[in-house]
Amino acid sequence: MIFLFARKVIPRPIKLVLLWIRRNIYVQQKKKVLSLKMQRRHKKMLISVAEKEKIKVVFFAIHESVWKVDSVFKYMLEDELFDPVVLVCPYTAYGTERRDRDLEKTYNSFQEAGYPVINSRNKDGSWVKLEEIKPDLICFTNPHDLTSQRYYRDAFERYLSFYVPYFYLVTSHGGDDSIYNQYFHNAMWKIFMPHLVSFDRAKDVSANNAKNCILTGYPACEPLLEIDERVDPWKALGRRKRIIFAPHHTIDDSQELRLSNFLDFADFFKNLVELYKEDVQWCFKPHPILKSKLYNHPDWGDKRTDLYYQFWELGELTQLSEGGYESIFIYSDAMIHDCGSFLAEYLYLRKPVLYLVSDKTMEGLNEFGRSALKCCYIGKREADIERFLDNIISNAYDVPSMPEIASFFRENVDPFFKNESPSEKICNLLKCELKGSCSNE
Repeated sequence: MIFLFARKVIPRPIKLVLLWIRRNIYVQQKKKVLSLKMQRRHKKMLISVAEKEKIKVVFFAIHESVWKVDSVFKYMLEDELFDPVVLVCPYTAYGTERRDRDLEKTYNSFQEAGYPVINSRNKDGSWVKLEEIKPDLICFTNPHDLTSQRYYRDAFERYLSFYVPYFYLVTSHGGDDSIYNQYFHNAMWKIFMPHLVSFDRAKDVSANNAKNCILTGYPACEPLLEIDERVDPWKALGRRKRIIFAPHHTIDDSQELRLSNFLDFADFFKNLVELYKEDVQWCFKPHPILKSKLYNHPDWGDKRTDLYYQFWELGELTQLSEGGYESIFIYSDAMIHDCGSFLAEYLYLRKPVLYLVSDKTMEGLNEFGRSALKCCYIGKREADIERFLDNIISNAYDVPSMPEIASFFRENVDPFFKNESPSEKICNLLKCELKGSCSNE
């Protein structure tokens, strides 16, 4: 009662000052204390882990489409020191029905890939306990509190844990606490950063001054540079151009980060399928949580959303991709999107990409994201999209010759692949830290 009364009578300027003090002094100090406590725990954990001949590494996965550590996992499979396994964790943000559906779908995808995988939910409905798996090391693939606490805070406070960002860190919003300075980030043993902009920003923002961060490059893009023989996932429809339409999930105006233009162009893209039916085939690659947000949107809801997704899934010239995307990217001709990580990832293929922008787009991109945007063609209106498609059909673009692409690779890609790949760096760093063989250089 006293707190509610105080909220009503305290003037707004004083409230703002008090909130600033709480966020920048009190909460920041709590994070520093947590970081110091975890550093002491990590030292004790390292002593016991270093004695082991085989190190059990549990990779937490929530959605297959944001599984960005595949190359790290495969590298560990080939290394005698590591015993890696995937634990599929529940996505709890949108209720039990979505949780159970996503859990089963993600688990099945790893099983089909032949990976050692564990479903976190037992057949009797109970949840797997980490002490039953006995991890020595945990890899987190998402920093946000989206799952059960037993696979989040309870886990990273009890086990040596490292994190590889689930996106390429192209954005900046809300002071960047959610990206670099959650309790999660300050409690991690190691965080492997994808580029210098993110590394420097973590130093500025995180309570522990990014002492647990290491600059390695982004392992998720390795399959896009090391193209091997793989199954072509596209429909065989002759000589049509293969275009990916990949909308982001940030459709809510109240969000600090707003990249998505989906609500403005959703129906227009359906019309484009018919308009370009002689020359183009499509793959709809939505962000994995877009559907849930559309279900909750007042103008969409379950029925309209399901019908929209079915349009792409069942159409003669269209297909729906909700899982992994490397093969979809590799066998495509171009992409149209407004996503975050894809802004940089798709550039690795040196193919034409149209990035849909709004007035809020530039506010949401950091310096690295803006450098990636320079390599894209820009779309603001329907006419821009049609012009892009016409140029794709006529083969008018020469992306590999763009100076912006050359600059992007020279500054942001090549330095991380000179002697070893990002996944090799990560695994080798972990090995020398775990076995106490790292040099002091």
